[in-house]
Amino acid sequence: MTHGMAHEEAHESLEALALDALDAAERAAVMAHVSSCAICREEVTQLRSAAGELSYAVAPIPMSAAQRDRIRARLVGRAAADRGQAHELVPSANARILVPHNAHDIAPIPVPSNWMTSRASWLAFAASVIAVASVTALFQVSRERDVLQDAYRLSSVRSATLDSLRDAVQDRDELIANLTGPQVAVMTLASSGVRAPSARMFWDQAVNKWTFVAHNLPAPKEGRTYQLWLVTASAKISAGTFTPGARGDAVVRATYALAKDALSAVAVTDEPQSGSPQPTTVPFIVGTAATR
Repeated sequence: MTHGMAHEEAHESLEALALDALDAAERAAVMAHVSSCAICREEVTQLRSAAGELSYAVAPIPMSAAQRDRIRARLVGRAAADRGQAHELVPSANARILVPHNAHDIAPIPVPSNWMTSRASWLAFAASVIAVASVTALFQVSRERDVLQDAYRLSSVRSATLDSLRDAVQDRDELIANLTGPQVAVMTLASSGVRAPSARMFWDQAVNKWTFVAHNLPAPKEGRTYQLWLVTASAKISAGTFTPGARGDAVVRATYALAKDALSAVAVTDEPQSGSPQPTTVPFIVGTAATR
């Protein structure tokens, strides 16, 4: 290269200049052109900025004493060449340049002895630097993604748990209100059966909510279920089917609008599993309407 370098030739060397991959004579020739060419001056500024940012793409790791000595020797040699006081220092064939990274399974990049004078070599070196940075960045992004996914799953579980607790509290409060409200009518049901089951129906007339609570109920036979009825002077209205728990307890809740003086009785019958539109057996537990 000469100081009279053409624009095209100098432009092709801007990437090497930004990576400090030119010898003293080449760099002087390119810089002579850059000093008088606004286009190349702007581009080399951007390239140097990009090259500088590569050093921050990955986290650094400690450098061994031998590595520091090799790099110091190359820098001293380069400074001497710039002053014209020494010839270019060429690294040995065994020299190796390490790019700071935190992916410990990435091997150092071997550097051939004539890399400073070969344009293809510095291009390969630049590609290697970018590849190392890209792989490390991929590791970092993957870890961050996993952390975010774990945080999202934990947040979802917590949100679902809070929603479930909130619903349970709301349901409990509603049940207490339906059992103890100022307009709750209570009907007591009894039976003379062997297990002597007992039950109460709480009718919150303010909101037409019905809560049936039973104890000591025998288990229905296979294929059968219990059905709750609201009995008026003209109809028997189904309030749903149910099966008691292992201890014979049951809670049935229903919503049905009924005139305050319309209820005559509450009854439970034994019905087929799917329930019946009207009772098909004699009620085994029954209670007449009464106020609280």
